[in-house]
Amino acid sequence: MKLLDLLVALNNSCHFRSTEGKAELSKSEMKRWFTNSSVIINGEKCAWDEPFDFPVFSMVLHPKGERCCTLL
Repeated sequence: MKLLDLLVALNNSCHFRSTEGKAELSKSEMKRWFTNSSVIINGEKCAWDEPFDFPVFSMVLHPKGERCCTLL
């Protein structure tokens, strides 16, 4: 499993929205979040294709934006 798969699974529960907030989030936009360092896992920037083989203690979405979201 890759980190992108983790975000897709979370999206199925949390229903993330696109930046404009009008449409559901696509996989390509999720990849862009990783590329733009908008996803921080356990305090570190990660690549979308990095294998997911470690426990997640925290996830921060858009850490520098006004809509920062921390998932514990």
